[in-house]
Amino acid sequence: MDQNSKDSVIIWAGTVLGAAGGWWGIARLAAAYAVPLGTWGAVGGGLIGAVAGAAVTKMIVKDPGAIPQLEGSEP
Repeated sequence: MDQNSKDSVIIWAGTVLGAAGGWWGIARLAAAYAVPLGTWGAVGGGLIGAVAGAAVTKMIVKDPGAIPQLEGSEP
């Protein structure tokens, strides 16, 4: 697997985790203030989380010092 494919998989995973975190976070915030969330509130929280997760993950992937590389031989 080449490096671009690995980076794409990592960014995709960060996007999915960001969406889940955004959905969970907005649900907790709405519950704390006793505000009805609704379908569009959950979708909006997921979208905001996905965008934030993708942006942060892409920033981490671009910085080569942020993720330690494992020692090993590449074919």
